[in-house]
Amino acid sequence: MIRLSAATALMVCLLGHAVWAQVPPPSPLQIAEACGDDIDRLCPGVPPGEGRIKACMKAHASQLSAPCFDTLMAAAAARKEAPQ
Repeated sequence: MIRLSAATALMVCLLGHAVWAQVPPPSPLQIAEACGDDIDRLCPGVPPGEGRIKACMKAHASQLSAPCFDTLMAAAAARKEAPQ
């Protein structure tokens, strides 16, 4: 019985890890909500398109708010882990 419980616990841990690894990346709306104030504050007047806002945010990475930084890091991690 103890072995069955240990095996069950191990399976739950492994399954939990697999589910955690499949968390979807933040949506564009989630990124906009987390980073909108940062864009307004750090990149005023930067027109959208052609990666200009992304470049501006990257240039000011050390000044990003914690929610924006965390959301962008989650998006980058999901992109890195996505099958190519």
